[in-house]
Amino acid sequence: MGYRFEYDWFSPNIPAFEKCLGPLAGRKVYGMEIGTHEGRSAVWALQNVLTHPGARLLCIDIKEHENLAGNLLATGQNYKADVQIGASRDVLWRLGNYLFDFAYIDGSHWPCDVLEDAVLAFRRLKVGGVLGFDDYLWNDPSFNEHGTPKIAIDAFLTCYVHKLEVLEHGYQVWIRKTSD
Repeated sequence: MGYRFEYDWFSPNIPAFEKCLGPLAGRKVYGMEIGTHEGRSAVWALQNVLTHPGARLLCIDIKEHENLAGNLLATGQNYKADVQIGASRDVLWRLGNYLFDFAYIDGSHWPCDVLEDAVLAFRRLKVGGVLGFDDYLWNDPSFNEHGTPKIAIDAFLTCYVHKLEVLEHGYQVWIRKTSD
């Protein structure tokens, strides 16, 4: 069984993923992804970072895309992925004190949602953990009537400046948590 992807918004971001998540490869790490869609970044993470038998990935999305389960199954490592369907804020609140080594935010593009995802994910990130934001420079007038992710990402970076180190700042923004 092969992969079924309708879109490829992910491939241009592989260099940032390799730079920021590559050092975690082969270790027993726990990752989180907000906004899984059809699983292209989740598949990449399972194949390239979550290679340790005990590594796991929490995939959060508001709805399950029809290709997601098949794409995760095609990795041969679908048992490492826990798909949670629901609003990210609700899923993140239910996690309690569970901590992650990395988190990737690519869910809602509304600034209020991106900021809430950032704060909640940061709280569940281990010190030294990595947090990535997609679509920092995204600006599609037909979909951004409520604003763009950039507004929220800039606000988050400003508020948390003393608790993070910026690793990458371009179309994607990646940070390392330096303190709680």
